[in-house]
Amino acid sequence: MVWGYPWPVTQNVMIDLRDTPDCVTRPWTVLAAMDSAAAWIELRRYDLPRPNEMWELDDAPILSITMPRAEGTEGEIMFDSGERRRHRVGRLMLRPAGIAMHSRGDGGVLDILRCRFDPVLFAEVTGISDWDSRLLGQCAALSSAPIMSLAEKLRHEMVTRDFGSDMAVEALVRLLLVEIGRMFRSPLLRSRGQASLAPWQIARVEDVLRNSDGAWPTTEELAELCGISRSHLSRSFAATTGRSLADHAAAIRLERAQDMIRLDKLPMGQIAETLGFATASAFSAAFRRATGYTPSQFRQSLR
Repeated sequence: MVWGYPWPVTQNVMIDLRDTPDCVTRPWTVLAAMDSAAAWIELRRYDLPRPNEMWELDDAPILSITMPRAEGTEGEIMFDSGERRRHRVGRLMLRPAGIAMHSRGDGGVLDILRCRFDPVLFAEVTGISDWDSRLLGQCAALSSAPIMSLAEKLRHEMVTRDFGSDMAVEALVRLLLVEIGRMFRSPLLRSRGQASLAPWQIARVEDVLRNSDGAWPTTEELAELCGISRSHLSRSFAATTGRSLADHAAAIRLERAQDMIRLDKLPMGQIAETLGFATASAFSAAFRRATGYTPSQFRQSLR
């Protein structure tokens, strides 16, 4: 099957966690693992060929959070759901239970935090049972500041194993389920009959937000790049993605800030300037409102 990816296929690995025996060599090692009543959580280090291709299938829903690396990551996925659409992969990704996923990416060494939820509890808490094409379209690249913040706290608890970590992990996993349910049960995401953006328009907005350097893009500038009016962009973005453009942009801005801090190479003032904040103090205040930490406290928590 040819999907028009820009790289040649060098490896095709089928990973079906329902019946893969322990003796089969898997392309990862487990750095940390914890169990809870709601999920099995692992921090994995993958060492994949460059480029890489995989088929994956599991009976349980899996939330994956890719840790940032200096060279960045690139990839696309396609869910085996009948529609056969390609989706760009983001830092946060949800793979629904029982739906095969074909991924192609640039490979290399990647650290990924995975939450494999109990499927019955997932359905009970989130209320999601029917994964239509619009919902699946959101799964490849979730943009959620609450989910990203919870995932970072979960990673910290797994690595540090401090007093009360077991209780903290249980609480964090259940909060993740709640946030996933809130995102996918949004009336906007479930709505029909509203004008929606074309894939290239969504991709253009995403590219600009993720690669801006200096002044933060305005809605007017994004609308001009998409060839539509400001009001049309705001209305159609919400109808297409289930969230407002302002919320989406704020989530990406916070995600980029966290990634820059994790890489520990730039001073806070330069991070603030890159993300379009007027001052370092304005950046610190916005970061604290979103995460409960100052940027310096967040950097310290990673050590």
